Amino acid sequence: MNRHQIIVSVVIFLTSGPALSSGGYDHGTSTGKGLMELDFTWNPFNIFEQGQSYVVLGYGVTDRLDIHGYYSIHTEGFNTYYWGLFYQFLNTTKLDLATATGFRTNLANQNRDLFFPQMLYTVKLNRGYSLGGSVVALNATSAAGNEQSRIAIDVALFIPLHRYVALPEKIRELRLSVGLFNPVTNADVEPGQFIPTYSIDVKFNRIRPGGD
Repeated sequence: MNRHQIIVSVVIFLTSGPALSSGGYDHGTSTGKGLMELDFTWNPFNIFEQGQSYVVLGYGVTDRLDIHGYYSIHTEGFNTYYWGLFYQFLNTTKLDLATATGFRTNLANQNRDLFFPQMLYTVKLNRGYSLGGSVVALNATSAAGNEQSRIAIDVALFIPLHRYVALPEKIRELRLSVGLFNPVTNADVEPGQFIPTYSIDVKFNRIRPGGD
């Protein structure tokens, strides 16, 4: 195993170990028909007080339409999950734009939020780097139905690790994203406060019928 393969193996090991409690960013670029992407974030031993560990899943139904969602473990002692549909309506050499809608459920109290409307974006930079993120309206639909809509914002720089290391055959892209988000439903975070976070984003090659 060469040095590049060792680096990739270590990254995948560190992020896939807590795969059911990990995650990443969403952005304005669809996954691609028949492709799957997993984005991992790990907050080991709840080191970061307002952090989360979660995994984000995207699967391309068509070249523009994805099924997407996430599962998150919060430091406050509860878990949430989200599922929805994502549609990329703009694809240019410099900018991708998409919209999405879906529901997030708190497993501790079964409160549910509708994520709509959503605007997701990717600004394409040179050499495969990009800036991406989203602006999302969270609307309570259950026990907290009297709350007003809240707006969540995130932005991240996506670093194409696959430009610098050799990837296993089944992995198409490997990226590191670092950025900021404002957790508007966290009572311990002041309004308008942004928290740094990161994710490791892995896009897998299309599974061939009859293949391994």
